[in-house]
Amino acid sequence: KILQVSLEEALQKEVIFLCIPISAIPAFLHDNRDKINPSSTMIDTGSVKSYPVRWMDEMIPHIPHLGIHPLFGPDSYAENRVNLIILTPSDQYPQLAEIWRDTFQEWHFFTRILNPDEHDKHIAKSQGLTHFIGNILLNLNLPESKTPTKGYGMLRAVEAFCSNDTPQLFKDMLMYNEHSSEMFRAFMKATHAVASLIRKESFSIQKEKIRVGAMGDEGSFSHEAALQYIRDHQLVNGEVLCLTSAENVLEHLELGRIDIGLLPIQNAVGGVVQETLTHLAGTRCKISGHFPFLVKQCLLSRQDFEGKPVSIHSHLQALRQCKSYLSTHYPDVPQIEERDTAAAAAMLSRGDLPRNAFVIAPETCVKLHRLKLVRSGIQDLDYNITDFISVIMDD
Repeated sequence: KILQVSLEEALQKEVIFLCIPISAIPAFLHDNRDKINPSSTMIDTGSVKSYPVRWMDEMIPHIPHLGIHPLFGPDSYAENRVNLIILTPSDQYPQLAEIWRDTFQEWHFFTRILNPDEHDKHIAKSQGLTHFIGNILLNLNLPESKTPTKGYGMLRAVEAFCSNDTPQLFKDMLMYNEHSSEMFRAFMKATHAVASLIRKESFSIQKEKIRVGAMGDEGSFSHEAALQYIRDHQLVNGEVLCLTSAENVLEHLELGRIDIGLLPIQNAVGGVVQETLTHLAGTRCKISGHFPFLVKQCLLSRQDFEGKPVSIHSHLQALRQCKSYLSTHYPDVPQIEERDTAAAAAMLSRGDLPRNAFVIAPETCVKLHRLKLVRSGIQDLDYNITDFISVIMDD
């Protein structure tokens, strides 16, 4: 028989089963620790145990407490449908595990005693990984198949198994298990290894195009460098994808949307390209080669403008490479940083910049964006080299 009672009345019972979200436990214990009957036993039932047991140790040391994880019910049962309960005792009340083991066995439950950390280490895989994959499948929204297989049916079963997860339950299950990050890294490593194998095989079997991702817009120096890379490496089926930023290039590479990424790493005048270093760190991409690219900076204007510019726009590296020229010829003209040289040219052409502005961009942008060449080769060094690196997935 189930009775609904007030919280105050529930906290006076002989045994209190704590069935609330994991993330809500600290606040609940803090707010109610003085209201709990000192003769009660507090039993947490969450999916992870180290944090809840630690919180009970810290906030209600005067109340006997124990962690349990009931592995039965519609969303968490063993294959043989046994009613299995894991007991995770606190060091403050170690005897409770044996007392409640006997009690649960009298109620025809199967029991196992583990310390909280051992429980979480095992549950990170047996439950955390399952729910992680299940939520991925839910996001994929798997369709009904006209060619059903046993394996596909098993995937649909995992998807259905996790369909009752609330976002809070799923997040708490992973965020409050210190072993989840290890599981997540292992999962991603295995995913990349399999994806890499498929990419390699697809080249030899399907002879598909080799996709080269460039950090820049169409018409940028990065675009020109990527075209040179394809010519130098005789990639007959090579094609360039202009991906505007280092972050986009590396993201496309990790997702398998491109096969090679090209990123500027340093320039003789502008120095290190910090954007590349920042986003390259922490990825599973590796440098496969490097090559120099000769950069010739050009000053461009709209075709319908004559006179002194009100501002000069370009990528920060381009502005640095032309510092002496600009200080000599346009000392009082503001220099405005844009995300890309070719993007600045496109903005001027579209009218997104002042009509009487100049941009520094590659000469290819004259024809591409119908602009006027004001001056060619304005970089401070005649031999203005930018070093590019090629990056691939680290298998």
